[in-house]
Amino acid sequence: MRLMLAAATVAACAAVPLKGQQTAAPQPGAQDSVHRAPAVVLPPEPIAHVGSGDSAARASRALIYVVRGEAALRAGMRDTARVAWEKALDENDACSDAVVDLARMMVEDGHGRQAQSLLATALRRDPTNPKLLHFSARRIGAPPDSTTP
Repeated sequence: MRLMLAAATVAACAAVPLKGQQTAAPQPGAQDSVHRAPAVVLPPEPIAHVGSGDSAARASRALIYVVRGEAALRAGMRDTARVAWEKALDENDACSDAVVDLARMMVEDGHGRQAQSLLATALRRDPTNPKLLHFSARRIGAPPDSTTP
């Protein structure tokens, strides 16, 4: 289900660029001696309002934020990725993809204890989730934060 939603989101973003994301065509005869990297186009943020009782819509919005975070991370935009995963958890605190991605980033940034806390909270909500169990088996024993003595 997640892969279908992610593929549909990416396909929609590639097929219909947003007005602000369109780039101007190069001018004929213009000399551009600097090689430029292609612009990064992230999946758009959900804009429709969702009622508090619509859990299916919130779960879908959370997956869109997860895909947005993964695309941002691939583009080297770590802060944008972190914000997207936090928004995913705001939409659906049981979104294991967002928990794992955010916890992985926390461990990489030297915030192992915060990652352990996030993962422990998620495991209390869903103790049989295979994705959370796999990640916890690999990361719970991670070294402590590099900033603490």
